[in-house]
Amino acid sequence: MRLFLATAFALGWLFQYLALYNPLWLVAAMWTPALGAILEMKKKGSLRPRPLRSELGSLVRIYRATAPAAAWLLLMCGVAYFLIGLQPLDLEKALQGRIPLWWYLATTAFMAPLAPVINAFLATFGEELGWRGYLLPRLASRYGWGGASVVVGLVWGLWHTPAILLLGHNYGKTWCLPCLALFVLLTIPMSFIHTWAYLKYGVWGAAFLHGAVNGWAGIYVLLYSQTIGDLLWGLAGIYGAATLSIVAAVFWIGLKSSLPPSGG
Repeated sequence: MRLFLATAFALGWLFQYLALYNPLWLVAAMWTPALGAILEMKKKGSLRPRPLRSELGSLVRIYRATAPAAAWLLLMCGVAYFLIGLQPLDLEKALQGRIPLWWYLATTAFMAPLAPVINAFLATFGEELGWRGYLLPRLASRYGWGGASVVVGLVWGLWHTPAILLLGHNYGKTWCLPCLALFVLLTIPMSFIHTWAYLKYGVWGAAFLHGAVNGWAGIYVLLYSQTIGDLLWGLAGIYGAATLSIVAAVFWIGLKSSLPPSGG
């Protein structure tokens, strides 16, 4: 596990720093957990790529792993509008006639279902092979699936430290220590829904879910652009973490009765 963590953090943090000069390094950083997992498994002679490839199986089945991301988006947007009273962006006014509103909505509706697939193949599989494919089952043998999800969520959140502090990732504020704390508060419930996806649909399922979160959560940011950088109502703020915790609890309760033996 030391080699995995050293690779994921040393290279991952280096690449996130280099993203100051070219944002494409952020994509490269997302593959460092996969590299760490591969090096660790190769060292121990436990590298078995065939089962990972076979997980793709039916894309339709794996696409079901994106359900928590859809539930989170609907809950965030619904509560914000109906209970809190936040006013969504007037899209037609924001577009200022540059393109017709119907064309913008049609393009968004077409691209949204593709986001989990595109993101999974471009980047999120790299993280998920490391966090869920390697680290999670090894920690589960010590702490159970629930305890392992908490630890992975903590590690996962702290792994983003350079992106948050140096780049202002998700918050638009650099050197914001409360932002880092809030992001960890977000990645812990996020870890539970990714454990759910991994146990039901494998590493690719977790990658599709991760891709859906990255691709769909921006809809909340678009509709409620006044919350950008807001540590209370923002997507990655207290509100985002609270609504995600509700979604994670619902999916986890549904999974708990059928949890496999830990340490798989």
